[in-house]
Amino acid sequence: MFEKINIADVIVIIGLVAALVLAIFYAMNELAMSIASGLLGYIGGSVKSAAVNKKDGDKI
Repeated sequence: MFEKINIADVIVIIGLVAALVLAIFYAMNELAMSIASGLLGYIGGSVKSAAVNKKDGDKI
């Protein structure tokens, strides 16, 4: 029922969230916006990739 957690994805997401919080804290609005869009893109890409891999695994 539960998926395995990909450690590399978790480390990247934690690092990007930490950088986003620091950018917001130091009022670097442009950097915060870039980090936030990168974070959303990374999460979206990893979720899509995981769904495709799961679908391909069912056919094997």
